[in-house]
Amino acid sequence: MRKIITALSILLIAFFSCKKENRYFDENGNEFIEKGDELFIIPTKYEKTGKTYEVFIYNETSKEIGIIENQKIQPNQFIVIDLKDTDTLCLDNGVKFMFGEEYGLEVEDKKSQVSGIGGKFLDNYGVPKEIEWAFVIVPEGQGDTASE
Repeated sequence: MRKIITALSILLIAFFSCKKENRYFDENGNEFIEKGDELFIIPTKYEKTGKTYEVFIYNETSKEIGIIENQKIQPNQFIVIDLKDTDTLCLDNGVKFMFGEEYGLEVEDKKSQVSGIGGKFLDNYGVPKEIEWAFVIVPEGQGDTASE
């Protein structure tokens, strides 16, 4: 009997601790899930075509970040990069943006320095309407892949 009560207690705690979520899709078929202040993106399957996308990158760190051909993003500034779906964009902080074999734009972020921007945050960062992908570079360990 005690095991049943414990199991029911755990289920009730899990049920009441769940945050309300809002799900929606963009024009490319990507699914967005908002839970409280968190945003999750489930990309649609993607086929490379040589198309170029505009990628917004905002530097929220205290150091400049080198990009390509002597371009740099200063602290608290952004840059818009035209990225072809067959190319890879490498930042000098170790972050890579590239299009995967199955899904759209993917991020290699071993130090947890990147957060995706969506929903109301697009306006907060001043992301232009024509941008397809938007990211913020944050201090190490504070990105979307940070362990909790």
